[in-house]
Amino acid sequence: MRVFISHAWEDKSLALELSKLPDFVEPWVDVQKLSGGQELDPTIIAAIEDSHIFIVLVSQNSVAKDWVAKEIEWALDREELKNRVFVLPVVIDSDLDLETCPPPFSQFATRLFIDAGDLSQDGMAASRSAIANTLFHWASDWLERLEPKGDSNRRFAEQLERDLVEFQVRLFAVKAVLAWPLAVLVKEESVSHLIKVKDSYNEFTDAFIPQLGEFEDELRWRFGMAAQRGFTQLATFIRNDVYHGAAFALNDVIESINAYDSELSTDSAAFDAAEARRETRVVALEPVMTELVSRTASYVGMLKP
Repeated sequence: MRVFISHAWEDKSLALELSKLPDFVEPWVDVQKLSGGQELDPTIIAAIEDSHIFIVLVSQNSVAKDWVAKEIEWALDREELKNRVFVLPVVIDSDLDLETCPPPFSQFATRLFIDAGDLSQDGMAASRSAIANTLFHWASDWLERLEPKGDSNRRFAEQLERDLVEFQVRLFAVKAVLAWPLAVLVKEESVSHLIKVKDSYNEFTDAFIPQLGEFEDELRWRFGMAAQRGFTQLATFIRNDVYHGAAFALNDVIESINAYDSELSTDSAAFDAAEARRETRVVALEPVMTELVSRTASYVGMLKP
């Protein structure tokens, strides 16, 4: 479990002490000293987005820091997007009244927080235990909801691989038919087969292409930001270079088939031009398909343990 620990620079030693959590927790504690009014560094944003939990150490020091408030606001936005608990406040100042704190700190008065005001050695140990127990409880709850039958991450990756391969198979089927010469394609039995494979491709892509955006969000939640970035690149290639690119250009061949009776059957020059375009479209798809297969295999391989 990746955990981001937000804190004021003055509370750095306490942040490091409280970050000594069990092995199932991977804490992220910033080592930079940020100045007042400084914008959130992209590294900070990436670390928050790539974390399963955002812990904020609440004290007189952190309440006075604009950048801590910005980190909290960013994390609360992430919490709303995730539709689950994401922010865990840890109050390290026993004299602090959350209700009188400025926003966004004041809202912590009405939600679960860890009281870590005892700064003694025993107190720190008790606070770490309380944090670890809370994180373990939350993680168990997610596992129960997301993985009631076992490793849902593995099953998700396998289903994603099946969908990506199915997209390739259906597109290969269309390409295989359109690789036939135009003189063959215009025959009734060829047209019938083309309609069948084209409808199969369209039926699948009508659901698959819009779903790519949903896959991106799911991959970030399950595997982290690096996996999401990698899939964004793959999805962009699928949309632009394949679906809206070389695959879409095949429609030119279908238009030629549709124009055969009204135009091409009586105009040999137009027929030859249409045949040349068909060959060009099919040839242009080949390297795109090769790259799609390679990119898919490489990405899916990254997700597998």
